[in-house]
Amino acid sequence: MKSALQLERILKICGSTFLEIFNTFIINMKSKDKNHGKNEERTAKYLETFSREKTIKMLINNNEPIIFDVGANNGSSLDEFKEWWPNSHVHCFEPQDECMGELNESADSFVGSGSVYVNHIAVGNKSNEKIKFYTHDINSGVSGFNKINMDSKDSLDLNNLSKENEAKKKEYEKSLNHVREVSTLRLDDYIANHHTKIDSINLLKIDTQGFEPEVLEGFGDKLNHVDVVLTELMFYDYYERSLSFSDIEKYLHKANFQLYDISHIAKNPMNGRTDWVDVIYVNKRLLET
Repeated sequence: MKSALQLERILKICGSTFLEIFNTFIINMKSKDKNHGKNEERTAKYLETFSREKTIKMLINNNEPIIFDVGANNGSSLDEFKEWWPNSHVHCFEPQDECMGELNESADSFVGSGSVYVNHIAVGNKSNEKIKFYTHDINSGVSGFNKINMDSKDSLDLNNLSKENEAKKKEYEKSLNHVREVSTLRLDDYIANHHTKIDSINLLKIDTQGFEPEVLEGFGDKLNHVDVVLTELMFYDYYERSLSFSDIEKYLHKANFQLYDISHIAKNPMNGRTDWVDVIYVNKRLLET
């Protein structure tokens, strides 16, 4: 009889415990659903309010900002910045001869509104150095200091050509990795020697196909004088060198920057990985004012 009573009590306790566990599970699931809904609402609200342009404009509260455009290419980013801030002062840096015509034409179109300085030179961690630079017939926008990886597993073009026709692939490969030498310049030297005084830089944009760490290193102590950094970070194996966040943050963190936004994520439709991201870093002193 005693054993039966004990069993009954155990069942009641277990039943009660099971009920509590079940109720807790249901409550948690409902809470999770609500939170999921809130996250979706937050994202939808963000997309209604913000874009890369709006975020950068919010951070840079200046109608005549000083901008360093490193990797200005054919002037498309210059056009964009001048559309955002007509009276901005933009310092463009581009080593490719092929881009100079369009870049200078774009710069000339903004005479009388702010100022544009076109520098036909590469930016790096050393001044007055000759360094190998790789250009490609397919697109000047993918040229840089790193060779395209012919064995890339992430390149859509190289993989598609491998499947279709080996002869076409070889012809395509011939259009890549034409090497030349270009001169490099440290940006702290540029700032020190420029004919106009540059006390601060409101926006630093870097698009150098994997050479971003060297650009940041070349700022030296002047990097702390920058307000906002907009840069690309490539993870995939399209080039013989890929980067991680730590490669740029070892310079940015020392200069008092923190990650503010990942403004674009490029996904690979072939294997699902993230190929590259556009990131915005902000100097913490901006957030303290």
